[in-house]
Amino acid sequence: MTRPPGTEPGEPAAAAPVLRDSVVGGDNIQITSARDVTIISRGARGRSLVRIVAAGVVLALCGVAAGMWPTLADTARDLAGAPVLAGTVTSRLYVTDSVATYERLPPGDHAVLLRGPNFKQLTELLSRHHAARVGEMDVVIVLQGRRSRPVRIIDVRPRVRRSGPVPTGTCLTVPSQGDGTEYKVKANLDLQTPEGGGSRYLPKSIDLADGERVTVEFSVTAARRWYEWDIEVIYVYKADEQPTSSFFGGADGQPFRITGEAKTYATVYGDPSYLGAGYRAWGRNEPCRRPPRP
Repeated sequence: MTRPPGTEPGEPAAAAPVLRDSVVGGDNIQITSARDVTIISRGARGRSLVRIVAAGVVLALCGVAAGMWPTLADTARDLAGAPVLAGTVTSRLYVTDSVATYERLPPGDHAVLLRGPNFKQLTELLSRHHAARVGEMDVVIVLQGRRSRPVRIIDVRPRVRRSGPVPTGTCLTVPSQGDGTEYKVKANLDLQTPEGGGSRYLPKSIDLADGERVTVEFSVTAARRWYEWDIEVIYVYKADEQPTSSFFGGADGQPFRITGEAKTYATVYGDPSYLGAGYRAWGRNEPCRRPPRP
């Protein structure tokens, strides 16, 4: 006798698998056999839907936060008082440039000059006596944006902090060197107005993104008076704000100094590059004789 598959003598025959759906007590019940009953709770499906929606909200918020991060970072820098612009300033000297001080140099500094000081010793000596460049000077400033939003440079101009009559104490000539530039600003501090009758010194506005740099070279002249001055940078970086100014001086924290040439000086030192030795006092109560620029 042939037995149904899956039966043994003395055992009741197993029922064939049956697939049917039913809903009992609000649950969806799937029955695939007498020994296989799966209950899928509506509550579980609801919790899964909540997790999916929550994950979507989190992803959306992350996307919004990523898009707002530059603005948030700028706001944090503003609240911390971080500068919107960074600047590096270099003052350029030429072999034929001369500098002047109000007072005659004391014996100690006079002895330093006679020994032929190196460039560091000479610049420290001149800085102590607030020496001013005679006639003309060049200053280079490199500006860098420090915000995610572009910083628009509206103008870059000299700012006179103090002025007075030309010094007549000591005059001497110093050697140095300079480098190139991208934007040029010419300023006569005796007039304190841009050349050509315009309203600003910078030829055009400059937009600086975060990390971008621009170089501006100042060619400043003075003939009538002595001036202390620094560099004023006028900029905006928010659409609804008024222009703001930042000020930049020399690397030693002091302002720049320039003066017109006096008719005579109490002491005049000769340029050692022409004398072949240290500085020597080669005149008293005389003009500041110096070779012309090449």
